[in-house]
Amino acid sequence: MATENPECDVRPKCPNLEIAQLKFALGLPEYKEDCKLRQQLLSIIYAEDMGPYFQIVCNDLKWDMDVEKHQQMTDRNETVLCEIDKEIEESLKDLGVTEMRELYLKKANYLCKIGDKENALKALGQAYDSTIALKNKLENIYHCIRIGLFFMDTSLVRRNLQRAESMIEQGADWHSRNCFKIYKALYSLTTRDFKTASHLLVNSISTFICTELLSFDLFISYTLLSAVLTLPRSELKSELIQNADMLQALYDAPVLKDYMFSLYDCDYKVFFSKLADVEVLMKRDMLLHPHYQHYVREMKIKAYDQLLSTYISVNISYMGEQFGVSEEYIEDELSKLIAAGRLNYKIDKISGKIVNERRDSQMEIFKAVIKHGDIVLNRIHKLSRVINI
Repeated sequence: MATENPECDVRPKCPNLEIAQLKFALGLPEYKEDCKLRQQLLSIIYAEDMGPYFQIVCNDLKWDMDVEKHQQMTDRNETVLCEIDKEIEESLKDLGVTEMRELYLKKANYLCKIGDKENALKALGQAYDSTIALKNKLENIYHCIRIGLFFMDTSLVRRNLQRAESMIEQGADWHSRNCFKIYKALYSLTTRDFKTASHLLVNSISTFICTELLSFDLFISYTLLSAVLTLPRSELKSELIQNADMLQALYDAPVLKDYMFSLYDCDYKVFFSKLADVEVLMKRDMLLHPHYQHYVREMKIKAYDQLLSTYISVNISYMGEQFGVSEEYIEDELSKLIAAGRLNYKIDKISGKIVNERRDSQMEIFKAVIKHGDIVLNRIHKLSRVINI
């Protein structure tokens, strides 16, 4: 993965989406029995006294709950919350709106940290009602979006993005506008809108500031994956390959770097190998997992089309060699994609070639233009003879 951007100010992650990523990974068959991941998640839960979240994890992952441990965390949670509630109650009559907002945020942050979704949202609502400044209101909404992403509640994310967008139109500052791009991009990834995500993420490479949402290396991963899929080859070069910030970030991310460059350099054998690595990365990511099969299929189509579009016809054996797979695999893949209308080519089984139908159609148009041009010239020639007479 990429290295951290030294220019980014690291802000507290509340909630920490890395915890949700761990939980998601442990729900996958290939990581279900991973003791290291399990211990990593439990260590965080115990250290942060995440009583409510511990119960959610045990229920979702079908783990036997350590009842004593859960009770100890719950007791500590109740003690802290009682102290905060007491502080709020004592301050209601004396403090102003700004001070009350800070107290409600203190409660919301703690509830968010321990994984109590509903009560955290309720406390954020109370804090919002005590908020005057537009920037602080947007920060409150962004907090709600982070909770939605943490629990993969896309409905909650969508509603709050709509709230944020309407407020930004009222005249938000640069920081709030820049954050909105990242939050909207992550939502776009969850809804398979890679084109929107790519546009927003690429435009934020040099101005990334949302360290409370995700790490810079994960941001770079999302940016590259969405851009490689959606950008034309020329734009991929100008936006990513010639982008100094992106290249620096990819210094310690050889898989992603080779994945992008192999496609651009038409090194399809390496590209296919790296695409398999990318598939593994996407399967483990809670935002991308529902779309990894779609993504891999679309990237194969893009690579096939990139090779085939440059020739009138290509031998199936040659194409198999280029991608490092068998002739049977290529023929089977292309047959399905052509039948589905995803590739505009045809397979000539007799000659063992894949024929570019688009070039055929272009040639027919060219011949038709020449034919009609000859007819017009003949008519002009006849007309000129009549005029001369």
